[in-house]
Amino acid sequence: MQSSNEDINEILLKSVEILPPLPDTIVKLNNYIEKSGSNIETNKVAEIISSDPLITAKLLKLANSPYYGFSREITTINQVITLLGIGNIKNLIAADSIKDNFKVDLSPYGLDTSVFLNSCREEILFIANWLNEEDRQLSYLLAPCALLLRLGMIIFANFLIQNNKDKEFLEYLKKTGLSDIKEAENKYLGVDHISFLGFLLHRWNFDESLVETICYIHTPHSASEKVKKSSYALSVIDHLFTPYNGSSPFNVKTAISLLEEANSQGISFNMHNFLAKLPPKAKENLNKN
Repeated sequence: MQSSNEDINEILLKSVEILPPLPDTIVKLNNYIEKSGSNIETNKVAEIISSDPLITAKLLKLANSPYYGFSREITTINQVITLLGIGNIKNLIAADSIKDNFKVDLSPYGLDTSVFLNSCREEILFIANWLNEEDRQLSYLLAPCALLLRLGMIIFANFLIQNNKDKEFLEYLKKTGLSDIKEAENKYLGVDHISFLGFLLHRWNFDESLVETICYIHTPHSASEKVKKSSYALSVIDHLFTPYNGSSPFNVKTAISLLEEANSQGISFNMHNFLAKLPPKAKENLNKN
């Protein structure tokens, strides 16, 4: 099976070349930001975004969603830029556009698509509920992280289906009791979905802080000081919403331990706020324990 896997790995790498490109608006925005350095003009950014009616409509819809909870309606792109910041907007637009380019079918992972998508929506709302009052800027950074977090699994699932490896992969995953996604992905694809996602985000020119936050999700203690807090927060979120056993007693306890570890390093999280905002399933499992 090893030679077959090597072939699959090569096909996976080649498939990266034909992944949907970023929208022209994102490319123009990236180019403008890179050329301008510290001399970025809000009006110019607004002009680039406003030239794309679809992205403008999506961004205004996102800004007025319950996630951000602004007290007044946001009606212009300039308002969005002022409230969220250029970096967050660029990440949000790119994350939302990329997500829309892929069909979601997680059957190779044995996951029901509607349940999976509902969990992703709950994940986004939990971030806002947990952090909007405690650390609004962290909440803004984590929104596109959460939008992108399972993208690697979605791409892998599509790839496995297209190459008729989906049933074989699922059988192998079931033999492990659905307990080690990373091991199964490395065996069949040569890389796990988080590492693959990090590679894609670099390729798509996402902000380094977002890429690092995602790449250190399993080892937040090793992240640089710049992204250590966001990596710990995203790791906590991942434990509460990870496929198969998110919010299990073990994962809830691990999430709490991660916050305690962060606090012991001088990274401030309000534990009382976190426990109060836990999702209902997580609260129930914590109380049972």
